[in-house]
This record gives sequence, C-alpha cells and structure tokens, in this order.
Amino acid sequence: MIIYIRQSIESDSKELMDLNNLILNNSNTPAFFYWESLEEYSKQCPVGKQFVAIINDKVGGYIGYKNPTGLKSNSHVLEIDIGVHPDFQRKGVGRALLNYISSWGKKNGFTKVSLRVLSTNQSAIPFYISNGFKEQGTLKDEFLIDGKFVDDILMYKML
Repeated sequence: MIIYIRQSIESDSKELMDLNNLILNNSNTPAFFYWESLEEYSKQCPVGKQFVAIINDKVGGYIGYKNPTGLKSNSHVLEIDIGVHPDFQRKGVGRALLNYISSWGKKNGFTKVSLRVLSTNQSAIPFYISNGFKEQGTLKDEFLIDGKFVDDILMYKML
C-alpha cells in the first residue's frame, strides 16, 4: 500500500467531511456532531489546515494542526487532531501521518506536538504512546458525555 501525504486541497473537502461523519462518535470526541453540508464543514476545517493521506486516489486519513493558543509565547507548539478511515486503521496510515507532522513541524521551527484524547478512546491512547507521545496531564471529569464523566488526557511529543 502506497501512502502519499500532502496538504489538503478543496477537492478533498467532501471526502474529509464524510470521513469525519464516519469516524467521530461519543467515545472519541466531546462534541459529537454530524456535518450536514460541505459549506458548514469548510468553515470549521479550512483547506490547507490538514495534511491528508492519499491511498489509491482516496483520502485514507488526515492530520489537522494549529497553534493551541495563538500566542507568540506558544508559537513553538503544534496541536494536532487525527483521523483514519476504518479500512486503513492498523495499516500504518496513522503512524505515517504522525511521522509526517513531526518532520514538517521540525522543518518549520516547532519543538513540541500536543494532542488531547478522551479517556474513553482506548485504542488511541496506546497508539499515541507507541508513537512517542507521553501523558502530560489529565483534566479529570472534564466532559459529561452520555451521562458519564470522561477525563481529557493531554499528551505531547518533543521534536
């Protein structure tokens, strides 16, 4: 399987919206919602703010990135979110995306990558650890999801 990673372009938006609608649920996001329109999706996830993994001319996954605060004193940090199509999970796509963002981050002057993961996302936590991320803290009972309190785990990797 050949994975080609590049910055997202406008023609990726529909596949990215559909991928999010497929994979996001109450176990992996505190604000589950279904994208109703491409216009709505594009406002929240603008073109060029994600890298996409292209497999056989299809979007197999993505990694979004941003500065967590917008502050100059925090400009060395990349906060990421990642999603991989179920057909490509456990096949190296997520690892390739994390490696790509780490390499891209280093080249662009970032020294730290951070992410947030719900404690209920039990498949993601060991995946992040196996890719060099460490827990830097837990926001205990940060979210109330389906009547249950859920911790928000903060993780990081130094570049």
